[in-house]
Amino acid sequence: MEALDSNREVKFELLSKTQNKKFKILTIGDSFSNRGSIGYNNMLADHFSVLNADTFRTENQFQTIVKLINGDFFSSYKIDYVILQNIERNIIYNAENTDFEKKIYVNEIDSLIKNHHGKYQNYGYELFSKTTLRFPFTFPKFFFKKNYLSNNKVFNLELNHDILFSNNSNKLLFYNLDLYALERNNTMAKVESLNNKLNFLAKKLEQKNVKLIVLPAPDKYDMYYSYIEDKTNFVKPLFFENLKKVNKNYIYIDSKELLSKNMRNKKDIYYFGDTHWSPVAAKLIAEEIGKRINM
Repeated sequence: MEALDSNREVKFELLSKTQNKKFKILTIGDSFSNRGSIGYNNMLADHFSVLNADTFRTENQFQTIVKLINGDFFSSYKIDYVILQNIERNIIYNAENTDFEKKIYVNEIDSLIKNHHGKYQNYGYELFSKTTLRFPFTFPKFFFKKNYLSNNKVFNLELNHDILFSNNSNKLLFYNLDLYALERNNTMAKVESLNNKLNFLAKKLEQKNVKLIVLPAPDKYDMYYSYIEDKTNFVKPLFFENLKKVNKNYIYIDSKELLSKNMRNKKDIYYFGDTHWSPVAAKLIAEEIGKRINM
């Protein structure tokens, strides 16, 4: 894998710490947006001023953006773009479980920061800490058994190539939740409903002179599905395919298409033993977002 500079400077700012009120980009997301120095938003911060909404890290990011829109945040902070990032398996669920009437005001955010400041003191991202959600390895079962579910959490499937990861393994490890989410995410009506909500948020932000960028992060299962050797008992993910069909009033980053184009010439688009994309992918994502902003 390309060299990982996990000690590079974190250039984006945190809502829990910043004294500034003007930023080019606000990022609101899950663990893919909270990876410190190796995250796509830190790479964006090489070229743009970036604020990350870390104060709301335990909250559904749809709920976060709704509360900020309905309150006075965007009249207190000058933001040009909001990146709403969400892992594929949770994006429809989160949209469905959002109260679009809720709001929060800047003085409440300040109070939240003051009362919970200790939680946000250390934002350093340790590459192999618990935040990576690493997969367990059971030996020798890991090496010799094919296509099984480990600890009722992690699938271990055979791939038809050994060129996708720098360890030259032909195995794919992914969380069972990637598979279980398909019943919801493969439903076209639910994708249409999600898109309607995203268009609604884009319109609300546009009224505040802010542009919405939507960044779904592909599930690892979806990202590598085409390379699974035996798909007999494994349903094809349709989320990104269906999302392409709807009319969007927001800037859409088709991360699956972007990353898929690079899988043959760049190893470790996702970590072999982790559910997240790697800095290799984060760089590609940041470059694409930068292009769309500069268009």
